[in-house]
Amino acid sequence: MKVTANVLLNYIRCRRYASLNDPDYDFKLDDNKINRQYYNKIWTIFEELYLNSFEDIKQNQLISYDFHSDIELYEKLDYLCLNLETKYVYSLFSSTSKDFLKMRYNLNNRKYQMFKKDSFGVYVLKSSPKSEAISNYDEKIKKLTNRKNDLGKIVYKEAFKRFIYDKVYGLKNVKFYTVLLNTDYVYNGKNYERDLYHIFDFSKLYQNMSEIIEADIYRMINHIELNDFTEVPLVKKECRKNDTFECKFVDFCFSHIPKENSILDYFNSNRGFYEPTDSGEVFHDTYELINQGRVSMEDIPISWLKDEKHLMQRYCLEAQFIHVHKEKIETILKTLRFPLIYLDFEAMPCMLPRFKGETPFTQSVFQYSIHIQKEENILKKNGKNHYEFLANPEYDNRKELVKSLIHIINKYDSSVIVYHKTFEEQRLKEFQEYFPEYKLELQKIIDRLFDLKDVVKNNKKFFIKQGFSDYEASRYNFYSCIQSGSYSLKKVIKVFDESAYSDLTIKNGVEAYKTFMKLEILNPIDRDKAVTDLLEYCKQDTYSMFQIIQGLIKYLSPGFTIQ
Repeated sequence: MKVTANVLLNYIRCRRYASLNDPDYDFKLDDNKINRQYYNKIWTIFEELYLNSFEDIKQNQLISYDFHSDIELYEKLDYLCLNLETKYVYSLFSSTSKDFLKMRYNLNNRKYQMFKKDSFGVYVLKSSPKSEAISNYDEKIKKLTNRKNDLGKIVYKEAFKRFIYDKVYGLKNVKFYTVLLNTDYVYNGKNYERDLYHIFDFSKLYQNMSEIIEADIYRMINHIELNDFTEVPLVKKECRKNDTFECKFVDFCFSHIPKENSILDYFNSNRGFYEPTDSGEVFHDTYELINQGRVSMEDIPISWLKDEKHLMQRYCLEAQFIHVHKEKIETILKTLRFPLIYLDFEAMPCMLPRFKGETPFTQSVFQYSIHIQKEENILKKNGKNHYEFLANPEYDNRKELVKSLIHIINKYDSSVIVYHKTFEEQRLKEFQEYFPEYKLELQKIIDRLFDLKDVVKNNKKFFIKQGFSDYEASRYNFYSCIQSGSYSLKKVIKVFDESAYSDLTIKNGVEAYKTFMKLEILNPIDRDKAVTDLLEYCKQDTYSMFQIIQGLIKYLSPGFTIQ
């Protein structure tokens, strides 16, 4: 059985994983994940900028070690380079250095960086302070060596490669470096520069990590030999539900939990619940309760619900009631000005900045949809007052997008409605930086942004200014059990139009940007179909906002209108 770092990390989640998994299929899947096609550009640029001085460069070098009669440890070294008698191993990760560089430890009321650049420009872990008085240095080390968080997972994967290399060749005259993207790097639009990358040396952590990895391998072997299919307790940091490292058997192991209105759908369910007893309150972790069989909202005793919002959720579910705070909703809707402009952006998180001014993992806008409602209660989804833009993936169309956006929206001096304002506002501010000549025109749009999420959920500061008490200003404005604890656009629209998005090929933003990324490699027929799918999806987003407002009006005072 071939075992990579990803395979090992999966097998040690729990003993049940081994009995559910097909190791041959798992290896093929894992091997495909490290296929360099997706990361080709990031590798090529690093090679050009950093490796041209080496005498010998081996790319994608295979290393393996027979740890056990049935277990072959297996990895590929992104780059193995020889310079004089020293070997350098570089491992590139599709992540940024931001969280590593933000790490600080406290000592004598001062904060110190965990990583500092050495004379070669490599970030090296600082040694433990001589005086440990009031220091949390060891806590930070524990975080770096904990595979259950994102930073620890990077360190773990790097250490796994080093572990295999050590078993086969030893670590004399070899340096292992981890390469991450620099979050603050700004692309000049012409050529990439060395500071696109940050290089880290985690060697000071290796001795501890090697012991952890060896223990984990034996743990994995034990799980395989047990081949135990019986149910195991669910553990949040192992199952990683709704996480980027979610276990592939989550749907199976969580199948007894309701898809709607489960215990996990209580607002802030991660904080757990408190049971009142004669001797005081007893805390219950949410996953602890799930493992006890309490899986639905209704499985939690009412007396455990101290939060007014939890009580609202519970009442709406049991009574099939829709909570509407008429006065607050009417107050905020009255601030809207006709014609109502509904705006939605689609963007993709680019690992490498594509265009001038962008940084690693920039949310690069490639599409917008605009609906303009000129009459009370009237808007056609496919009418003449709908506008759309879809960029060509092979070109920088941002300026064209911005110009058309300004031309359409700034014909009017009225409300620009978005859902979750932070996203569109940040993209518009980025456009101001990319194209300063349009800064004032873009600011006119920013100043008129209206967050529809504030209507259905809340904006406490706004309502306090409007004279509502702290209690009333804190309450949510609208809730239906159809939402299952979510205020996402896709959930809220289901209250008013159950069929919204159901007939679309693309149903969420992730599917949208993945479709856009594929456009340039599709054949003409498939490309035309994908373009149509993208336009229809974004169009539904802006039309959904109109539908939500129209749906809300039905619950408000008779004759209520938006002036």
